[in-house]
Amino acid sequence: MATKHFFNNPDGLVQRGIRGNIALNPALRFYAPDKVLYNSTHDPNKVAIIAGGGAGHEPGHAGVVGRGMLTVAVSGEIFASPSTAQICTGIDLANSDAGVVFVVNNYTGDCLNFGLAAEKARAARAFSGNKSSGDVEIVNVSDDVAVGRQRGGLVGRRGLGINIFTCKALGAASEMGMCAKEIANIGREIVAQTVTIGTSLDHCHVPGRPKKADEWGALAQDACEIGMGIHNEPGVKHLEKMPEPDALIMEMLNYMLNQGDKDRAYVEFNKDDAPIVFLNNLGGVSQLEMGALTDEVLTQLERDYGLYPSRVFAHTYMTSLNAPGFGISLVNQKQFKAKTGVDLLELIDAPTDASGWAGVQHGWGAASGKPRDRKAQEDEAAKAVEQARQKKSSVSAPVRNGAASEGLMNADPELVKKVIKGACEAAVAAEPELTKFDTIVGDGDCGETLASCANALSAGVDAGKVDLASPAGTCLSLGALIERNMGGTSGAIYALFFTGLVQGLAQVQGGKSSAPATQKDWGAALLVALENLGTHTPARPGMRTLVDALDPFCRAMGSGECLSNAVDAARKGAEETRTQTARLGRATYVGDKGGNMPPDPGAWGVAAIVGGIRKALGD
Repeated sequence: MATKHFFNNPDGLVQRGIRGNIALNPALRFYAPDKVLYNSTHDPNKVAIIAGGGAGHEPGHAGVVGRGMLTVAVSGEIFASPSTAQICTGIDLANSDAGVVFVVNNYTGDCLNFGLAAEKARAARAFSGNKSSGDVEIVNVSDDVAVGRQRGGLVGRRGLGINIFTCKALGAASEMGMCAKEIANIGREIVAQTVTIGTSLDHCHVPGRPKKADEWGALAQDACEIGMGIHNEPGVKHLEKMPEPDALIMEMLNYMLNQGDKDRAYVEFNKDDAPIVFLNNLGGVSQLEMGALTDEVLTQLERDYGLYPSRVFAHTYMTSLNAPGFGISLVNQKQFKAKTGVDLLELIDAPTDASGWAGVQHGWGAASGKPRDRKAQEDEAAKAVEQARQKKSSVSAPVRNGAASEGLMNADPELVKKVIKGACEAAVAAEPELTKFDTIVGDGDCGETLASCANALSAGVDAGKVDLASPAGTCLSLGALIERNMGGTSGAIYALFFTGLVQGLAQVQGGKSSAPATQKDWGAALLVALENLGTHTPARPGMRTLVDALDPFCRAMGSGECLSNAVDAARKGAEETRTQTARLGRATYVGDKGGNMPPDPGAWGVAAIVGGIRKALGD
């Protein structure tokens, strides 16, 4: 796989890529600070369809914003989910009085961040008293069959290329005037009637990452993997010698259609079901080969299964940068119609001007011969955000909480600043190690994501954006910065944890107005935050997640142990993840490494952070 890029530095690459997308459709606008792309001509009387995820999957989702598809796309950094704050901005820019439907791929970070944004939107609707603003619904896309029921466990099926197909159908349903609940039910039934599997000749190389083959997980020259995801994670079956294309597709179709495989028999296809065939190019397969692969898929479906498709799609819809791989999806449109009463073919055939699905045909205006003023369009987006945030129902307005100045206080604000800076420095120092670990068990972004957030927090402290006067104010402002600067699973978990800390401090402060917070107060608040976090994630100690370090740290502090012992407990918990089997997160899909596993990157990051706190305090 090639490691050469035109843009070797990823800084600013996502924003530039999205700006390129808005040049393809005059109706699109881009709010760069939160990487939100939206259709400025969306009818507010129709439901808004919102999707997003990490960058690197283009044209999904930036290329499928337009009339008849998405209203809003929200992008994270490469392979990292957008933060809740970004998604909330997207909701504000959706311009819909009829409700919102999220299309979310089944990855932990995406589910947590979109889930939190949905809860905030529902709360804002209730608070504003606007009962006519429509429902907020989530369609969780989980179409992969590679992992199977037993191994998928709590995680379930991954979301793959059918995400974009779902966006097309739901966008058409919105144009037809359906309500949010009807549209969401359509999306869920599409997922229920879909099976998908992917394969690739290699992993992709991310700009800015090391270029030695063993550092970024390159496959051998003749190898391939079946069951590849879209985030560079390893497949479920590694083949040192790639079979001939007909044998490869035969094995892939067997994963999808073998009703004897009860672990993967998610959808049954009868000979007269006329399925929709959807092939997704992961970015690096030539169109010549995609055509030949499509032909082989159709040949085998007809010859071996008696299936004659009603529609065939083969294109680059949702990529893994330029990975040389592809996915096959089959949708049982006949059973879909039987369950919903809706003609899925009508939805898929409906017009759209989204450039990633088809060429834009409307809205260009006269051929003036003058360049478009893209700066003015970005200014328009910024103005729209400001107007949206003035509304009482805004879910992306900055945190405002005067109560944080009451109750417990920080005894030494300068020491608080030193502690925050020390924790941030430790997180940045740990980045190379975390990236190495995450390259083995995930998609390699854990260290970069944590370090980027740490740098933002450190800069926020220096700029006076962090309240150093009170514990609650400190946690509120840190949580707000984390929410805006850290996507992915870890970002959502850290933001939820700091929100829980504020609630914990509110519970323990009692009548201690203006009293300095003690270690006992912090310990009690940490336990409340831990319990609150547990209501939003099934992660528990022993599941190989950051909770393996966070839980023992909080419990040690909550039981009155000194900080040094609590830090040692966190480090021990992180070390023990080396021998644990992942039950949550992308590491769930990684095959057995023969006991030679690194510690969980998230847990190792927590241990580094609390170690930085101890160092700053000289404990």
